[in-house]
Amino acid sequence: MTSKNLQELSELLDSENLAYRKCCNYVSECKDPTLKNKLGKYANNHRIRFETLLSYLNNNA
Repeated sequence: MTSKNLQELSELLDSENLAYRKCCNYVSECKDPTLKNKLGKYANNHRIRFETLLSYLNNNA
């Protein structure tokens, strides 16, 4: 894996982590149950993508 690939993966990991943390923060502040549920799903999707990218990196670096 090239250093450029590693840099791109690192940036993707950072982006997914930030999106996950933001969604979690919004969930904790949200009062509307429907919106809270959707935000929770979005947070979970970002967590899954983060874990998938991290697993790929660990297996291919």
